[in-house]
Amino acid sequence: MVQRSTKFTGICIAIYLVYALFVFVALPMLLPDPVAMTRTMLIQQTRHLGNLSNYTLETGGCPIRSMLVTFRGSGAISLLDHLTRQPGCYHHYSPLISYKNRITDKVKIERALDELVSLYTCDYNHSMSMLTSGMKTPTFKNFYGTQWNTCVAYSSDECWSPDTMSKICKIFPFINMSVYNLGLKYLSVLLMRKDLNLRMLLLVRDPRGTMASRAHRPWCANNPECFQPNDLCTNMATDYMIAEKLLQDYPDRFGIIRYEDLAMNPLQGLKAVFDFYGLPMKHAEEKFKPKGLLKKNKILYFERPMEWMDELMPQEVRYIQHVCAEAMQLWGYRPVSVFAKVKSDTFVPLKKLPLFVK
Repeated sequence: MVQRSTKFTGICIAIYLVYALFVFVALPMLLPDPVAMTRTMLIQQTRHLGNLSNYTLETGGCPIRSMLVTFRGSGAISLLDHLTRQPGCYHHYSPLISYKNRITDKVKIERALDELVSLYTCDYNHSMSMLTSGMKTPTFKNFYGTQWNTCVAYSSDECWSPDTMSKICKIFPFINMSVYNLGLKYLSVLLMRKDLNLRMLLLVRDPRGTMASRAHRPWCANNPECFQPNDLCTNMATDYMIAEKLLQDYPDRFGIIRYEDLAMNPLQGLKAVFDFYGLPMKHAEEKFKPKGLLKKNKILYFERPMEWMDELMPQEVRYIQHVCAEAMQLWGYRPVSVFAKVKSDTFVPLKKLPLFVK
């Protein structure tokens, strides 16, 4: 007679085989292709917005295009979480991720700009290096396009296929992008392109907060450009000069917001950002309960704006303030002078400036 344990093992193996056949053979045959699946979900999610065919590339329309320009460690992740998850939004997260540092070489700058323009038309022919680099980064995989959702039901090869991604991108009415490592003076040329009709927002953060945020990031540890404030603050000062002119030249299509203003008033700040971009905003209130601002989950909630006061040593703050004196003055950040009396709940390092999105 067959022993009971042997029977049990046989039953378990049989169940596993049936499950494997269903998941890896039958289920893929029953599922529609990822483009059809995404289209069905998109129609459901955006039905309250009416007919959007005038805004999709697939139907010959012109999408609403937007760009967020910022620096690594700027606290943009919480804002991008909302942009990525809003109905109808397709997000090109960090499309220049394959360029490890900020791009300064003229040839590379031109190549990068061509790549960004191509992505705004859902063309991935110039972006294989982006996909290769991005696949190694969990944050990229979580925020790029609809891959965070598509890859749940389909294989990685299928959901990250350039052809599949291009077709999915073309059915979305709102195409946005976040760029970290290309300067505003180069990106500003995209505002001149009438075919893109792009709206661009510059997100700036107190360099003390940026450097404190970078201190905990593995990708920053071996990169002097990243963990030293010199490059950051030089670029922040340059961006200020360029931003002033862009506000005059493109008042309806270029804007600025400080991370601290956004994080301290998330509902009003998010509404201002979405209104500026011309995007519908839904369900933001559900994510921002009062206690949520104190949590450190950087995917769902904003980091505390003045957290650097608790994380940086006095000598670190002094050094950043010395190196970044010009940038801090331009962007309205007050320096700490008497460290013994500074507390994160009483010191207010922000000056009110007239430039910012409200």
